[in-house]
Amino acid sequence: MNRTVGLVIVLLVVLGLAIYINAQRKSGTNWQDGTYVARSDPDERGWFGEIEIVIKDGKITEVNYEELNQEGQRKDENYPYPAGPESHDDYEQRLIDSQDPDKVEAISGATQTRDRFVEAAQEALRKAEEGDQSRPPAIMPRPQPPVETGGTKWRDGTYTARTEFDDYGYYGEIELVIADGKISEVRYDEKDREGNPKGEDYPYPLGPESEDKYEEQLLETQDPEKVEVITGATQTWERFKETAREALQQASGEETPDRMQPQTQTGTEG
Repeated sequence: MNRTVGLVIVLLVVLGLAIYINAQRKSGTNWQDGTYVARSDPDERGWFGEIEIVIKDGKITEVNYEELNQEGQRKDENYPYPAGPESHDDYEQRLIDSQDPDKVEAISGATQTRDRFVEAAQEALRKAEEGDQSRPPAIMPRPQPPVETGGTKWRDGTYTARTEFDDYGYYGEIELVIADGKISEVRYDEKDREGNPKGEDYPYPLGPESEDKYEEQLLETQDPEKVEVITGATQTWERFKETAREALQQASGEETPDRMQPQTQTGTEG
């Protein structure tokens, strides 16, 4: 009888120890203390995320993240889409709070930044499991081939294009800035016949809310056809791509078909 009780006690101790070890692993305590640095893969424009994570007592205590390109330039307040670099501090704190890259939620207007952040964080924490505190290799500038469309290089300058009025009297208007043969700035708005942009009072807010995201996607991909649709903003997506294609045709020197261009008007429609 005593042997049976002793065996049960041993089994309970072993089971409890196994549960404790598993819980510790899930909480991240298998990470070895130290400082770990990792990067995401570069995107189409050469931008990547670099993260530094400090592990103390098996937990994430400090996170530093920034985005650079392969020339070593950092995204800062001069970046044409500030939502990306402005989100870095929030993503850093969210990782410290959650202790899990997969639980870091995206911030509106900085979704692609979040993807790079998570990718870099996952790699850094993989290194933390192994105690690998090596740093990534030095940044090596990549060759800069000219960005082309239809076999013709885009000419530097500012190009605008508009759609026709839709059934509700709205049109899409885009302004693209090409610098060094690349899209460096994108500004897109949907406006009424008086030239007033859709605002927060528009009855379907997903349309105007999606504009910044479409701009960011085009800036990152350099290709209107790679701009992905956002649920609830399909018509905005279609108008955005239409105007972007037309503006890039202008930048390439191609002739665009004659079409009605919306004119700013005053008064109401009769």
